[in-house]
This record gives sequence, structure tokens and C-alpha cells, in this order.
Amino acid sequence: MRSFILFSLLWAAVFSVTTSCSDKPSEEVRKYQELYREVIAVHDEVMPKMGELNALSRTLKQEQDSISATHTGILDSLKLSHTTMMEWMKDFSEKFPYGKSDPLQKTPEELHRDIELLQAELGEVNRMKDLIEESMTKAKKAISGK
Repeated sequence: MRSFILFSLLWAAVFSVTTSCSDKPSEEVRKYQELYREVIAVHDEVMPKMGELNALSRTLKQEQDSISATHTGILDSLKLSHTTMMEWMKDFSEKFPYGKSDPLQKTPEELHRDIELLQAELGEVNRMKDLIEESMTKAKKAISGK
């Protein structure tokens, strides 16, 4: 009886250790999660600016008859910024559909592929952010007359 209890305790300890080790996310899962959070954080930083971007576009359009070619270029840049955001969001949601991006449900191959995609997405979303911020800065200067 005593050996049965010792065996049971030993088995429980081994099971507990192996289960707790397998519950830890792998390095690739952590990398995926970190990249995903970074991409979304950049998007979430820029998305609230879209209302202001649209307002700047409307203001420049109202002045369209009296604006210079430089101002027309700024208006085009604002339009491009808006289009870039909309296309990026559509593309990202197709690659990483809401509710279907759990890295723990992916095969190692899918996880590796998605990490590469997220690295590319991080570059794209940062370029989009720069484009939006640059366009808005130029538009504000043009509107204020500086």
C-alpha cells in the first residue's frame, strides 16, 4: 500500500511538471503575440487621427479654387493617406481574421509564416503612420499659411 501511495505521488509530480511546462507559450508564440500587439498598437495610435485627416481634407477642398499646386499635392497626399489606411486594414483583416488569430491554435509552420507576415505588417503600418503624420503636418502648415 505504501509503495502504491509513493508511486501515485511520484506520478502526480511528473504529470504536474510536464503539464506546466507544456502550458508555457513557446518562444515563437511569444514572438507572434509581441509582433501582433506592436502592429495593433501602431494602428490604434494612428486610427483616431483619421477624423482630423478628413477634416483637413475638407478644409483644403473648400479652398481648392485659391490653392496653389503645392496645396493640391498636399490634398492628394491626404487622400493617399486615407486610402492607405483603409487598404491596410482590409488586407490585415484578411491575413489575420478577428477571432482566428490565436497562435496556440496554429501549427508550427503556420506560426512561422504568420511571424514573417507580422514582421512585414509592422513595417507597413509604420510606413502608413509616417505617411499620415507627414500629410497632416503639411496640411496644417498650408492651412495656417506658414
